[in-house]
Amino acid sequence: SVAVFGLFCRYGEQEVLVRIPEISWIASYNSCEQFASPGDRFRVMVIYINAVSGQVSGSIKAICPDPWPSDKLAVGTEYRARVVRPVASADRCGGAPGYLLELFPAAYVMMCGGPHLESGQVRSVRIIASNSFKRSVQVALA
Repeated sequence: SVAVFGLFCRYGEQEVLVRIPEISWIASYNSCEQFASPGDRFRVMVIYINAVSGQVSGSIKAICPDPWPSDKLAVGTEYRARVVRPVASADRCGGAPGYLLELFPAAYVMMCGGPHLESGQVRSVRIIASNSFKRSVQVALA
């Protein structure tokens, strides 16, 4: 299931909570409701098990190396990004429509506006702004 603060994923009988900071190396949204829907599937690494409560915490981004120390997210860099889903009211777009894109595994970004795109479609995008301190980028179609 999906909550504002995270995803509740199932692995067999175990529930694994993946909180917003553990989803993407790029800050792209303020609510997981913009990121996923019930039934979506993800590769998740268990990063913590509370021995007392039994709560299990997971991470999507821990599976992939942190791209920020490199120039992987520099302005001008182009990617073949996969459209994850359209978002009717994207907080990173001031409430306007946008598209959640996957630049590479565990690196998701919200693209504001643009032409109509379909989930699963792959499009070339270029990073037009990058802030390593905030761990955020802006992209536009290339």
